[in-house]
Amino acid sequence: MTNPAGWRQTKKVGESDCQYIRERLDLYLDNELLVETNQLVLDHLSCCRECAAESERRIELRRSLKEALTLEDDDERESENLSRRRVQMALDRERVPRIPAKIRWSALAASLILALALGLAYWRNGNISKPANSSAVNAPSSEPTVLISAVDRDAVENHEVCALSYPPDWTFDQQRVARDLTPRFAPLIHAVERHAASYKLIEGHICSYEQKKYAHLIFRGQGHTVSVFIEPDDPLGDPKSSHAFQIAQASYKAYQVASVDTGIHRIFVVSDLPSGENLVLANQLVPATLDFVQKLELGTG
Repeated sequence: MTNPAGWRQTKKVGESDCQYIRERLDLYLDNELLVETNQLVLDHLSCCRECAAESERRIELRRSLKEALTLEDDDERESENLSRRRVQMALDRERVPRIPAKIRWSALAASLILALALGLAYWRNGNISKPANSSAVNAPSSEPTVLISAVDRDAVENHEVCALSYPPDWTFDQQRVARDLTPRFAPLIHAVERHAASYKLIEGHICSYEQKKYAHLIFRGQGHTVSVFIEPDDPLGDPKSSHAFQIAQASYKAYQVASVDTGIHRIFVVSDLPSGENLVLANQLVPATLDFVQKLELGTG
């Protein structure tokens, strides 16, 4: 098997690819690898069914040990489920032909050149002097849209990895969801579910993605899956909006993200709905979620 670029820098002399990966599987399952090494493991698991099977075997072994010692808690079970879903997604990607790096970079360069050209044309047009008797045309008002940020991307990718992994016949179990959300976020079920209109709550839990933890509610309806995330804010990050508690919008891949930053938490609504419909749904779900979060922040929830 051909090694991805960079493997040889960290492998021992004579060490096989599979040996290298299997020595790091436990750290991978514990989410303790660096981002680069984590990606190498995922790439290898997508190509090597033997190592993917070994990863599955270790997950089952961990489950058996936890059940025998009665040490399993909510966070550990969620981490295990997330690891299993990541392995399955890696196997699914094996069937998708990969675009060579040279072609990807060429496409990116072409996109940048086109964007620069369009930007220059727009700037020139905006700076052409108007006749004295001309009047400005007021553009129709619309909700503000912001460029995709790292936190928005993480929310979309967590939606893909977690929310979209549940089978179509998955049913809501209130006791299970209340337990998996932990006592702190369990009241969120009743605070939010009645505001989702034609969408039904099918799942809720605390999940981890990219070393972040989210309170995660999953809704389904009209052939769509919708995620509502609550994430502790990054104190070093930029605010999502210049106006307090204003819903900001962004797009990533085939998904729309509507979000609100309280200064301590971020609330996301992620779906594959058109941007206008996702915004309508966010306007239904965010106020109740925001009220719940603000009570948490004040310690009155």
